[in-house]
This record gives sequence, structure tokens and C-alpha cells, in this order.
Amino acid sequence: MRLSRRDALKVVGVGTLTGLAGCLGGDDDGSTGEGRADWPHPNFSPQGTSYNPRATGPSSKPSEAWGVEVGALGGTRPTVYDDTVYYATGKRLRAFAVEDGTERWSVTVESNSGFRSPVTVDSDHVYIGQTGARTGVLAFTHDGEEVWHAPTESSVWAPILRSTPDQDHLYVADTAGYVFRVRASDGRVEWQTRVFGPAVQLAAQWNGLVVGTEAGEVTALNDPGTEPTGMWRTKLPGSIQALAIVSGRDVVAGVFGAGVALLRGSARAGRIGWHREESSPHRSVTVGPDHVFSTDGSGIHAYDERDGSPSWKADGDFFAPPAGAGDTIFVSDTSDDGGVVAYDRSGGIGVGSARLGNHRWEYALDGGAATGPTPAHDSLFVVESGGQNGPARLVALRVE
Repeated sequence: MRLSRRDALKVVGVGTLTGLAGCLGGDDDGSTGEGRADWPHPNFSPQGTSYNPRATGPSSKPSEAWGVEVGALGGTRPTVYDDTVYYATGKRLRAFAVEDGTERWSVTVESNSGFRSPVTVDSDHVYIGQTGARTGVLAFTHDGEEVWHAPTESSVWAPILRSTPDQDHLYVADTAGYVFRVRASDGRVEWQTRVFGPAVQLAAQWNGLVVGTEAGEVTALNDPGTEPTGMWRTKLPGSIQALAIVSGRDVVAGVFGAGVALLRGSARAGRIGWHREESSPHRSVTVGPDHVFSTDGSGIHAYDERDGSPSWKADGDFFAPPAGAGDTIFVSDTSDDGGVVAYDRSGGIGVGSARLGNHRWEYALDGGAATGPTPAHDSLFVVESGGQNGPARLVALRVE
């Protein structure tokens, strides 16, 4: 759906947000600002914001640094940890060097099985969900050796989350509606509980997590370390496609066919703070400073985080999750002649989609983009579909 004429005329965006430019502790070539230069969770952080305050990725139009054939489309964006980029299809999990795309290792899934979840990486292991012969979560070393398997009741589609690196546990959810706390060091299941409907999205912060289901429910759980307790539960009008925890434990939820909503946390017990129906996100939203960015077939829509008022929009076939880094928002155009587009986070100057200064650069991909983009270090990683006859490729874009 597109913004109505009335909604579009409400907004005039003037000026440019400054972001985190300059060298504020960054020690990685091609990226500046505080924070890490990689992208270790599917949506950057366990909070699910798909936003890195550090300015990573190309600042101007890039060229292809390298590309490798991946054989099939996995659907989820690449994950980057330190100097390695990880990508999984249903049959293979592979690790490549960020610098030149050299394959470091690969794992082929067991017979009559498939990899299902996005890849998550921390300082200890590489994690992925599997269905089939050993349904559950698999953990590998950074060299590709299997460490443990944690069984679940059904397939794991939701992101696997490690809420804090100094706590030895992960959060996992499956399509039977079970949520698990799994010990990161050895895969032992410490507790499990059940929500209503297949669990397809997770976001976590400190001692709490939020679960989104295909049934359209968002459930907040408190985890004191033993058994979880329910904090609140809110029903929304469609399957939950995206979740992100923002300031004050508020939650941004993206709903299939029904837009984006902000659910108030803490004592407000999941009350809907605002709801915009113009854009229905695919697998994640981007929550940057003061704004929520959502993409779908109508384009990218930016909303004020406080009240949901439209800030700016741009048209495009953006059927993939966006990503933010510093003052740039990256989106994938999934049309046959699409590619990757970079926008100024502030939206430039103008009304609705008629704007000046918001479009930074665009790079075409053969057959369009097949995944959301991943900005990390000085590069942007995305899977090119290859069109009807070409191969799917994992591509690294950077300014040479």
C-alpha cells in the first residue's frame, strides 16, 4: 500500500541528520564511528534493529569487489563476523573471506534435512537452525567443526539470539510455538515454554525477550534465569514479519498485510502506541535514531518512532529487509532489473516521494537482489538472483 495524498502532504523533511561521522574510535578501514564494524546477528543485534550506529558500507557508488556462486537462494541476508561472511542455503552453510571471497569452509546438510534459520555468529560459535534428521539448532566452531546439537520440537525459522556476550545462553524459537533457552557452551536446553502459534520472529534484550507468531501475537517474556514469566501479550491483524526492541522496552512489530505498529513496553503492557498500515515489512524493519524504516513492494517508508507520523518515502520493489549504518539506509530492489539502493537516513528535502538529496547511489544486479543487504566494514554484501538463466551469487560491493 502507498501513503495517501493526505498523509504525504503532512510531512516536509528539511535538513540532514548528522549520524555518527568522523573517527570516534573506529579502527577499521572504510568505516567510522563507535561500535563494531561487522554484522553478527541476522538483524545486526539481538534487539533486531537492523541498524549499526557505526558508518559501515560504501559511502558512494561502489563496484563489485568479488562474487561467488552460491548454487541456490537462501532468502536470508548474509551475516558478517570479524573478517568472515557467512551465507546459508537450504543445503549448505558456507564461510568466505570478507576481503576477497575465498571460501574458508562449508558444511553440507544431512540427508533428508535442510537449514532453515538465518546464521548467527558470536565469539564462540556459528549457529543455524536445521530441520529433518536432527531438527533443532547446530553450533559450529569458526573453522566449521560441529560442536553441539540442541533438539527442538519443530523447525527453527526465527533468528537465533545471544542477548549478551557475557551470559552463556541463546534464545531459540520453533514453528510448534516453543521458545527455548539454550546454553551456548554445550547446547543444553535450560528451559522451554510455549506461545500461541508458530514462533517466527524473536528479539531479545538483557533478561527479556519478545516472540512473534504466525497467528499475529506478540508475547513479551521476562527471563530471571529459571523459568520465564509472561509480561504481556498483544494480538495484531496478521502474521508477525518483523520485531525490534527499541528505547524503553517498546517493541516495533511488522505485520503481514497490515503495516507497522509500536507496542508500548514496561508498565504499559503491550498497548498499541501507533499503527501505520502503508507498508508491510518483509522479515525485518530498520530502527535507527528516532525513525523506523519499513520496505515492501511499494517502496521504503520512514516513520517517526515517537508517534508513527510519516517522515519520507521512496518508491521501489523493495521486497527484502532494509539495513542501516551511520546516516545511510540500504535497501534491495528485488525486481528483475533491480539492485541495491542507498538513501540518506534523513530523507533529504521535500514532500512524500518528491525529494532532493535523499538518493545517494544505486548499483544494478543481474536479475535483481535476492536478499536484504548487509553493510559491514567498507563493503556491502548481498545475493544477486542471476535472473532466469544466470547463477545466484554472493556479491561484495565496495568503493575501490
